[in-house]
Amino acid sequence: MKTVFTDHSLFGFADFGSIWGNKVLKFAIGDVGHVICVSHTCKENTVLRGSVEPWRVSVIPNAVISKDFQPEPSIKKKRKDDVITIVVITRLFPNKGADLLTAIIPRICLSNPKVKFIIAGDGPKFLDLEQMREKYFLQERVELIGAVKHEEVRNVMTQGEIYLHPSLTEAFGTVIVEAASCGLYVVTTKVGGIPEVLPSNMTSFAEPEEDSLVETTLAAIDKIQSGEVDTSNFHESVSKMYSWSDIAQRTEAVYDSLDLDELNPPLIERLSKFYNCGLIAGKLFVLNLIVDIFIYTILEWLYPRDHIDLATKWPKQRKPRPSRSH
Repeated sequence: MKTVFTDHSLFGFADFGSIWGNKVLKFAIGDVGHVICVSHTCKENTVLRGSVEPWRVSVIPNAVISKDFQPEPSIKKKRKDDVITIVVITRLFPNKGADLLTAIIPRICLSNPKVKFIIAGDGPKFLDLEQMREKYFLQERVELIGAVKHEEVRNVMTQGEIYLHPSLTEAFGTVIVEAASCGLYVVTTKVGGIPEVLPSNMTSFAEPEEDSLVETTLAAIDKIQSGEVDTSNFHESVSKMYSWSDIAQRTEAVYDSLDLDELNPPLIERLSKFYNCGLIAGKLFVLNLIVDIFIYTILEWLYPRDHIDLATKWPKQRKPRPSRSH
């Protein structure tokens, strides 16, 4: 069977949980025909964690439905010209940079009195943001709206000019694509696969530490206030860069490229591959494979495959791919 594993995550190598997680990954992708990762950084991480050959891994990013994330010109017309609103939509966890966010907001508000924040999201760090807002008397400048449904994300994003993404780890960062599609200038940490997502005219990058993020955000505010950044064409650019029809075609091409003969190596070769996954894990994986084969053999005897109706393969019409000019 043609099987493709898709990886959207980045994991480490040092702690106990990561070590065992990587062992399980080796087992999970040991028999798959191909792997899809959402960024080149994610690919490098998966190749190392799963001990998979690089040629068996393709990079196909996520996409957005751009028509669901369109700018709202009417809001900007009502907005005061000298006020900049920074939007943050994230789960309020440490790995998403919630501690960084709590630290930089008072400094940014002190440096520029014309800045407001809208923060959407929930998590264990929500209370820290509330306490920060009360400590620095920022109730009028920091709006905490809690968790929002995905269909409401666009309505929140279009209230701002800048989208702030302080994450500490990220394989891709779909939310910054959605923000750019809504016409927001993006300030983000330079971690994981994020630098691959948007071009430099849409993004300012900061190191994942407090001073750098404050400096980069203030510089982005100056760019917006001075008119140096033109976000009017962001939506159109994003719709051309990330479309689900293109992603679907590229994913389909991966499945079509798989050879069923190569996907069925001899049993001894499969057992050897799993046995080499580790002193303890390797033996467990081999045992698991043997049990799977045993169950399969019993089921084949009880319910022979020639007694099972196969699903009809309906003909499909392929859409011609648009020619690319060189």
